[in-house]
Amino acid sequence: MASQFVFSNKNNLTVTCVKVALIFFAFFVLSCKEQINGSINANIPPTTTLFVQSSDTLNFTTSTQTLHWDGSDADGFIQGFFYTFKKNPTEQDWTWTTERSKTFALTINGVDTIYSFSVKAVDNLNAEDPTPATQLFPIINSPPEINWQLDSNIPDTTFTVASFAWTVTDLDGENTIAFFEYAIDDTNSWTRLDGDKRSITLKETDGIIAGDHIFYIRAIDIAGTRSPVIHMPEENNKTWHVIAPKGRYLLIDDYEVETSSSGLPDAYYKSMLNSILPTNGDDFSYWNIEKQFPSSIKQFTETLLLFDRVIWYTDLISETDAHFVAAQIAIPEFRKIPGNKIIYTVQFNSNFGTQGEPLDFSPVDSLGTKFNFIATNSIYYQDSTFTNTYPDIVLPELSVSSFIVGLISLKPKLTSIPLYRYDLANSQDDPIFIMLGENEFRTTQSDYDFIFAGTPMHFLNGNNNLEELFSIILNDIF
Repeated sequence: MASQFVFSNKNNLTVTCVKVALIFFAFFVLSCKEQINGSINANIPPTTTLFVQSSDTLNFTTSTQTLHWDGSDADGFIQGFFYTFKKNPTEQDWTWTTERSKTFALTINGVDTIYSFSVKAVDNLNAEDPTPATQLFPIINSPPEINWQLDSNIPDTTFTVASFAWTVTDLDGENTIAFFEYAIDDTNSWTRLDGDKRSITLKETDGIIAGDHIFYIRAIDIAGTRSPVIHMPEENNKTWHVIAPKGRYLLIDDYEVETSSSGLPDAYYKSMLNSILPTNGDDFSYWNIEKQFPSSIKQFTETLLLFDRVIWYTDLISETDAHFVAAQIAIPEFRKIPGNKIIYTVQFNSNFGTQGEPLDFSPVDSLGTKFNFIATNSIYYQDSTFTNTYPDIVLPELSVSSFIVGLISLKPKLTSIPLYRYDLANSQDDPIFIMLGENEFRTTQSDYDFIFAGTPMHFLNGNNNLEELFSIILNDIF
């Protein structure tokens, strides 16, 4: 039998692959013998774009601006940027960043000016844009504006204390207010005040002396730009009147009406003090806060501190009465001064005491029994606790001189001493209406300095001996 050779498909594929490899190798060897001709292209520098996106108006002094920029490179990529605010920058004036936006506070301290911002892109081969993108920013100053706080008018008459409160705005921001300047009576001489102040209380040493006055104030920003001047009183060519304190006593009239039905409280208290004080060489000042109540509690408190004896009589009060709110703040401050003494006589409305602790500042712990009326000729008599504390003092028995509508009795604090109880028929524990408070600010010894009456005291002169009680309080207890 004749021999036969058979080639499989696998062997054919192998032979084919070898032939192809030999052809490529021959081509490569021939190619290496040829030389490459031409030149390498130079690096193209990047270009830069700049634009502004801001919700704020460009203002003088402090104007916050957000700037955006970007770059492009035809033959590479952008690795970062240099920026500057210098108009003719040197190499050291440029700041490096990889960010594409930044917020700047444009701050100056002079007249209106123009900022110049430049930015240039840098590519991956450290090539810089030869023509940086530049933007000019004209910055225009906005002067501050000052106004009086609402309801801050000064009364037409004060003692030698005056408070003023204002608001200030500036389109560049309130933080650009450098200081205020104020003047009294004329604008020839100004006094500087810190820029964070919004109120001031002036006294006699500051120029609030007896006479007629005007208060001026203006705001100045960090660029030196001044606001228009405002003045108090606000009406043009109007002044407020200052009176000097007279004597160590202050009589505060907080009674709305002065009629026979109200018991003529003004007439009684003035007459009583005119009778008692001259014997000791004392005198008093009269202050009608129904007409001359200041808007500033600071001014109210500082006025009380001009004196060391206060007699304050008021009619019906509620917790929200502005005068009673002032009492809760001013009386504790007054009592902190050693030797100061006060008489405070009030009448509560029927719903008084339902909110918080309005009497916490007083000798009163809480309120007791409510009375629809206290009849004429009713008796107020001395409490035994007072007798034990002051055995050498006998208080006169008082009689109601005029029908009193609506009273609420008092329950004393543990440190308080009841002075007078109302002689209530068939009662085993007659209600208290007048008490003496101990000063909690004293630490060395007991100091009873606060007479608190929950009944209008001028209605207790049925026996014509109420002046005797005030003489004992002012000359003996106080």
